[in-house]
Amino acid sequence: MKKSNQYLTTGEFAKLCNISKHTLFHYFEIGLFLPEYTDENGYRYYNVLQYDTFLTIRQLSDLGMSLSEIKEYLVKRSPQKMLELYSRQEELLDIQIKKLRAIKKSVHSQKNNIEKALLSTDKFFVEEENQKYLLCSKVIKDIDDCKMTYAFGELIKISKDNIGPNVYGMINEIDNIQNNDCYFQFYIQTTSRKKQNVFLKPAGKYLNMFHLGGYEDLHKSYKEILSYAKEHCLSLYSLIYTETIIGDWAVNSSKDYIIKISVQIKEWFSVKITKEVRKNKKFSIYGDYYDEILMDLYIKL
Repeated sequence: MKKSNQYLTTGEFAKLCNISKHTLFHYFEIGLFLPEYTDENGYRYYNVLQYDTFLTIRQLSDLGMSLSEIKEYLVKRSPQKMLELYSRQEELLDIQIKKLRAIKKSVHSQKNNIEKALLSTDKFFVEEENQKYLLCSKVIKDIDDCKMTYAFGELIKISKDNIGPNVYGMINEIDNIQNNDCYFQFYIQTTSRKKQNVFLKPAGKYLNMFHLGGYEDLHKSYKEILSYAKEHCLSLYSLIYTETIIGDWAVNSSKDYIIKISVQIKEWFSVKITKEVRKNKKFSIYGDYYDEILMDLYIKL
């Protein structure tokens, strides 16, 4: 057959489709997309009308179908098959969109935390947090690098969220810190509520500080944030959280790590002492007057 304008060489057809010749070679090898004509010398020619078929392959590939699935569909294609295909792919796209939204939310949160950690001039600060789901390890005593690595490795294996960058950290009880007991649970943030060992970190106001340095010195910062809460009459819930904001992926040494420590505030009593109140030996709390005995009681909370 003599070559006409309707027939293109492999190189010409590849250029039309904006792909490499090797892609067409691969499609030929797996039987997905074949040239319409091969001459006696082995040269392959594609009909320009095959461009529509190529566009179908590209469209289905963009929808997430594998080449083997596309090959099977092209053999049995029909309007009904296309309708079933689009319905199935629509469900898969909804799942991917949900996952991408979670990734974007995680990236945005991490970006804000890093900016705040680098620019913040306040050692302690209070901020409102939304609820989060944390996939937790078992309770581990006396942490070290080996235990930490294995704990996080198991959590990532179980999670399968891949919502990177992974938000991870530790949970401890305030009583343990005050008693110098080293019991921790490691966690990674998850999008799933159905897995075992998923803990809900509740929404609310949290007292926070940034710890500069490695995990080995965290106990000092724990004591600092608890002392600050006591001095400012903050009643706290029982758990204290850490979240690694800047770690090995951003710095060369653990001495440069930035770890966020947070604890949820139960009650926050704002104390205002005026000259008149001092004279009457009474204090003002949110506009109401209490005598010194009641004030002492609130401070102990």
